Order: sequence, then structure tokens, then C-alpha cells
Amino acid sequence: MKEKRFHIRARISSNTELRPDIFLMKVVAPEVASASVPGQFCMVRSSLVDTYDPLLARPLSIHRVDVDTGELEFLYRVVGKGTRALSRQVPGEEITILGPLGTGFHLKPGVIPILVGGGLGVAPLLFLAQGLKGQRGVVIIGAITKSQLLRLEPFRETGLEILVATEDGSFGNKGLVTEVLDRLLSRLDDDAKRDIEVFSCGPYPMLRAVYHLCQEYDVGCQVSMETHMACGSGLCLGCAIEAKGGYLHVCKDGPCFRAEELIWD
Repeated sequence: MKEKRFHIRARISSNTELRPDIFLMKVVAPEVASASVPGQFCMVRSSLVDTYDPLLARPLSIHRVDVDTGELEFLYRVVGKGTRALSRQVPGEEITILGPLGTGFHLKPGVIPILVGGGLGVAPLLFLAQGLKGQRGVVIIGAITKSQLLRLEPFRETGLEILVATEDGSFGNKGLVTEVLDRLLSRLDDDAKRDIEVFSCGPYPMLRAVYHLCQEYDVGCQVSMETHMACGSGLCLGCAIEAKGGYLHVCKDGPCFRAEELIWD
């Protein structure tokens, strides 16, 4: 069955700067909200930019949805002209959205999920956590320092257990999210580990470390990969990553992959 995707103009409900250069945008897009699954993304373009400058839309993970109101959220960092233009838009204005795109996370019944997000890597994980509200599961969130932690309260609202790591020890556990994950997995017996699956997004070195830990403890692992992306639909072939048996494309084959499918070393 062909996946539903929409190319629409969506009205902005809010566009809030959470900390310097990190914004949370909420838009009204009921078609996209109802068709989306956790881990997917949209190609987003500001209405304030010239048609050819910047030329391309920007890929943004779907951060959270509200099917009842038809709203979805994007958590994004300002890194260039396209996202700078998005950051300047105000409620009532419109953006252009193509989506939902890509392959999301696959959560099997009975699995106890551990979500691991570093920095802006929490962006696709809140949507996943939203669907787990009231269930068993753990969320591990990390940042360099307390002021850089993102979206702790919305994650807490899901009722999942929240563990926090900051590299400087200013909040939660001192160290890396992978150290927290290591301690958590080390306490589980073999029967418990069979029910665990890790879902992770963040910087590549963090994802690589998460993958190796999951291999060491023999637990399942899915990762959301971030690459430069031009078209979002597999036509430009610009987002290739190396995998076992050849190359895969983040926009079409991902952004969510089983970690063991990819080549990390």
C-alpha cells in the first residue's frame, strides 16, 4: 500500500525559542499529523525565503503530534539560511511541508523500550515516548550541561522513567548517556534483556557507542540517523550511508534503521 504523504501549506500556531538557536515550532497540519508515525520527518520550507535562496527545504524530525487538534511540532536548531528564516516566522504565518517521509521506528508488542537521546537527538524520541504513555519504559537524555538539556518536562509527562546525564555533572548523572545505558543494561539478567529494545538518536559517536553496548549485552537496537538531505524522497541519492551489503539512503530507507544493518567501524 502506498504511504500517504502531503505537500501542503501549514499555519504556524507557535514558534518559541527554547534556548539560543533552538526553536520549537507548532503547526496546524491535520493530514500530516494523522498519517505520521514516530521516527518520520518532513521537508519544511519557510514562506519568508526567496524561491531559489536557499534552494532546498530542510528535513525536520516530527517531534510530537496531536491528532485531536491536527497539530504537529518540530524541534530544530538554527544552522543556516533555511532554519534562520523558519526561526523568524510568527504565529499565523505559513510554512510549506512535504511529509510524512521516511521509515519510522518499529515497536513490537511486549518490548520494553529504552530511549536514548543526546542533545537535539531527543527530537524524534518524544513522539515515540508519547505513544508509550502509561507503559513500561525508560528515557535517557543527555547534554553537555544542564542549560542544554531539552524537553525534560514533556518526557516526564509520558510517565516513563527519566534518567539524565550531563557531561559536567550539573544535573543528573555525571558523564555520558552511554555510561547510564551501560549501568542500566548491566543490571539486567538474560531473561530481562530479551524483552529490551533500545531506540536512539543523537551524534554519530554516541550512536556508535550505543550500538556497541547493545551488541555487548545482546539487546535490540534501532537508531535514527541524521545526514545532509536534499530532496527527502530518494531521488538525489545524496544521503547515502554505508550498510552491510551496500548503501542505504537515510531519506527513503530510514531515517530509522536496525543498528546491526549499518557499518559503524
